[in-house]
Amino acid sequence: MTIGISPLMALALAGLAPTSAPSPAPPQDDARNMADCDDESRQTPAETIVAACTALLESGRLDARERSLALSGRAIGYRVQRDYPRAIADYEEALRIDPDYAWAHAGLGASYRDSGEFQRGREEYDIALRLSERELAAEQDRAMRATLLYRSAFGYYGRGLALEGLGDRRSALADFREAFRRTPTEPNFGNALCWSLAVLGEELDEARAACDASLRLRPDHPPTLDSRGLVALKQGRFQDAWDDYDAAARINPDGPSWVYGRGIAALRLGRTEEGRADLARAEALSAGVAQSYADFGIRP
Repeated sequence: MTIGISPLMALALAGLAPTSAPSPAPPQDDARNMADCDDESRQTPAETIVAACTALLESGRLDARERSLALSGRAIGYRVQRDYPRAIADYEEALRIDPDYAWAHAGLGASYRDSGEFQRGREEYDIALRLSERELAAEQDRAMRATLLYRSAFGYYGRGLALEGLGDRRSALADFREAFRRTPTEPNFGNALCWSLAVLGEELDEARAACDASLRLRPDHPPTLDSRGLVALKQGRFQDAWDDYDAAARINPDGPSWVYGRGIAALRLGRTEEGRADLARAEALSAGVAQSYADFGIRP
């Protein structure tokens, strides 16, 4: 989901020239490359993003700010391809040009987090959030404030994921709650808040409401059904838990978490043979699933 237009496209549409010397007139396909090299785009294929951003970067027509934006855009493509070393290199070069580019710090944080470097990811998100809060405080335009608020919500969500990777579930919960408060219409935020509360076994009514909000936006999403199933198990609502886990399993039969959860719910409902079959199948799908549920305080 893109809010408004990308920073790079905004520069292009505004006709801004480099701060040093005027650029030669861009070729006709530069507009297309700028549209594809949108660092907020969720629709363009990754290979198209990388190719378009690379063409812009090699054109010699970008000023420093445009170059920083194009590097960040290409890093998005690399992240989608899970090429984290190249994504990190592009974000770092973008930040050498513009150290206060909050969105690049967030992207760098996500790249570190997704490659397993959770502490470095958390540190970059800290910087991104500090810069984005400063931008929010200074911004007077309502539409731009909405965009900045949306971006900052993703910053809190991303940092929450990094904190989860560090095992700091309580701090992660605070970030997920803030992300959901700022943008309750983003289904990932509702699911993250629901799951985090369910795992901790706290504020289960709030957890259910967050899952419900997410499922209204994205009704057939197995991970969110899985989250709400865990809430129901913690609440002792075993038929509701079975229903949610079964709905997730009908969409994706090979999800170990919801197959195992369905097995637990079946056991609680007295359907022993059915429950044991699900537990065995879930263990075959993922050897660690039983331990994960035990960590949540749930055992057969």
